Amino acid sequence: MGLVSAGGEVAARWLADPAECAALVLELMAGGELGVDEALDAAVDGTAVCGLLALGKARTAAIADPSAAAELCLAAVPHFAHAVALASADLG
Repeated sequence: MGLVSAGGEVAARWLADPAECAALVLELMAGGELGVDEALDAAVDGTAVCGLLALGKARTAAIADPSAAAELCLAAVPHFAHAVALASADLG
């Protein structure tokens, strides 16, 4: 499993079940594919980018409809919260 796909899988599993996510990271580490920090960093990066993309949409929408832009900003919050949770996970 490559770094990008591992990051996506780790991020998705964290939302479903953090214990399952930890098991995946430890499996990747045991297989020598990735280290714990590498897998979590890739997951944080991908999740944060999703939040930034949502903010980019808000910036574009702000010109036409400030109310819609505010809603798009709020839509970015769960992505950043997810990224923070992943960044603060202690799986090592």
